[in-house]
Amino acid sequence: MTISRTLYGRFTTSDGHFDAGKFVEAMLLFDTVLISDPAILPELIRSTGVSGILRLLDEKRLVVVGGGPSAQGTYDFKSPGFFSQKPLNRPLRFGFETIYVDPRNPKNLSVEERIARDLKKSKEIASINDDQLNEIHASILKTMRVIDGSTLKTSDDFRVDIESKQELLVGLFIDLLAKDLPIHTVKFQIAIEEVHDEVFQVNTNLGRILGLNDERLHELFKKPFFEITGTNLQLQRMRAVEAASGLTEVQANIVSRRIDFCSKLHTQSDVRPTLTRLIDIAKVPSLEPSSLIDVDELIRLRDRNEARAFRDWLQRSQELQDSEVEELLTGWRNRLGEALKTKNAKGLRWLTSTGAGSIEPVTGVLFSALDFFLGRFLPGMGPIGFIVGDYKKFIQSHSKV
Repeated sequence: MTISRTLYGRFTTSDGHFDAGKFVEAMLLFDTVLISDPAILPELIRSTGVSGILRLLDEKRLVVVGGGPSAQGTYDFKSPGFFSQKPLNRPLRFGFETIYVDPRNPKNLSVEERIARDLKKSKEIASINDDQLNEIHASILKTMRVIDGSTLKTSDDFRVDIESKQELLVGLFIDLLAKDLPIHTVKFQIAIEEVHDEVFQVNTNLGRILGLNDERLHELFKKPFFEITGTNLQLQRMRAVEAASGLTEVQANIVSRRIDFCSKLHTQSDVRPTLTRLIDIAKVPSLEPSSLIDVDELIRLRDRNEARAFRDWLQRSQELQDSEVEELLTGWRNRLGEALKTKNAKGLRWLTSTGAGSIEPVTGVLFSALDFFLGRFLPGMGPIGFIVGDYKKFIQSHSKV
């Protein structure tokens, strides 16, 4: 099974609502998109329509991850939580454990019941009846991937790092702490040890060197400590659903410090940051979070040969600098402009006399006829042509006026 183009994510805005733009980009770039939070299903249905979401589910392009929420409870001497009986009574001691919905507890809803509950909320924002909800529910259950929260043992991964990768672990702390402290110019020691079951202590002389008391040092270490252990939890979730992509930017930076094959797979297979950078450089508009999605048109877009070439190109272009991408785009526009001014004047007259479309300011070409022009006069324009042609047209046609 190929997992390099399977994405596990939430696709939400900063305030927790479904983001159509992020979802469209995910569908464009990945073979399978896994929704980690079924709570967004009502807004997804509103955006795609009933027939649209059913097609995505039936073709297994979209899969819902069940199993209930699994989160990492994080505790210290200020908020001991479930660890109130453990020795967390001083700074630079931290504890964590994975919290999940136990399906064996009869008081808890089953996976099927929780998804049905989320789907029912669709009636508040979309035109949908019970039969349609039942059909969507049945389609979800056919391919749903379930995470057993009891199998997620974040502390196991952290113990391995302490025992065999202490240097790597310390390096991660230094990188994350350097955002708030001037530590690259001083010599200091950091060591992490497990002082009690799932209670970890940081030993360091950094406070003495920088003149910081233990409580201030504790607050500075708290964020990187839980960012590192939270990354381990996300990696365990991704392994459980066979997804190679789905890390946040901070998590990807943490994972990239490792040199093993799986770490490279996780960091190099997620090409969304590269797409975002390319869209920004190319000045291609973004899709509004609340936009409606024509699923049939989206699938036609992503299945085009040009889209496949674009995905392959993105996989190989991870190391391109902004200036190199901009040079590629400039070269594409220049070649197109030269073709218009010289031997292809006849083609230009054809373009300007047929169909309706928006004029591209740089080239003056009607985008409704760009595919024809590239195929006939400039074959081989490849992936750069896709992002400023087909993709841009799709975004413009689905954006709010």
